Amino acid sequence: MQAALSGTLATMLLYGVTCMQTFHYWQTYEHDGKILKSLVSFIWLLETAHTALSIHFVEYYLIVHFGDLTYLEYAVWSMGATCVIGFFIAYVVNLCFIWRISRLGQNRWIAGFFVIVATVRCGFGLANCVLSFIYPLWTEFRVRVFATMVAGQVLSAVVDGVIAFTLCFYLRKRRTGMKRTDSIINRLQLYSINTGAITSLIAALAVVAFIVLPTTTAFIAFVQVQGKLYATSLLASLNARKRTLEKIEQTVPTADGVALSLFRAARPDPSFLQAIEVQKSVTMDIYGDSLDSGKESQETQARPVAY
Repeated sequence: MQAALSGTLATMLLYGVTCMQTFHYWQTYEHDGKILKSLVSFIWLLETAHTALSIHFVEYYLIVHFGDLTYLEYAVWSMGATCVIGFFIAYVVNLCFIWRISRLGQNRWIAGFFVIVATVRCGFGLANCVLSFIYPLWTEFRVRVFATMVAGQVLSAVVDGVIAFTLCFYLRKRRTGMKRTDSIINRLQLYSINTGAITSLIAALAVVAFIVLPTTTAFIAFVQVQGKLYATSLLASLNARKRTLEKIEQTVPTADGVALSLFRAARPDPSFLQAIEVQKSVTMDIYGDSLDSGKESQETQARPVAY
């Protein structure tokens, strides 16, 4: 049970991160829509239940039945319930990122395909959890779920990686040619890659532990942490919006949007050449969180400036 204990300690640490992110969200984004606020509250409640159940099954094995090796041969109900909540959190977060893909790419077919794959992946996970209730003996459980466990975690790693790659692809298409905006998009691309890489790595480690360590419950530790990472990635992306907008708005603001640097022509002879002040307003729905259509608009206006 060393791996399960380590997994529970890690989930408690990540739960603290989740609580801080949730608190920061409610303090910073009080004007968000009801749907988004409800989603954050729902994720936090699921994370709270996930942490409580993780503590319960560790207490069941290591405190209540300490020294009784017979109980270690069976899976307690709270362990399966923890996995159910974790897979459901992963599914909800995947749907959120898929929705962003649909807003950025305006392609329902790609989004629909991702929804189907994510649903199949969630189905594998929930099926394994149900089998843990039906076959609580670890040796029998491993035989029953070997194929679905491996397929589900491999599919999880693939789905997370492909979703991150697709987000990066559509963000790259939103480049404007302006250095400041492109640098922000580059940072968002790097964040998407890191998020997908971490969750994919955890899924791969869960498969390896399940196959290589058949007499232990080491894979449970990775499955526990996996659900927490999905919630953390979603809340972090929501909380990063304000900082990203502040990066864009570091130049002089205008009534219509963001004024970028002022460009003026050279003045070889002021008698026949006027300086031109250029203001460029850019509105970009990078995250796809607004209720408006995910479109990008640019306005450029020029007017003579008197010296």
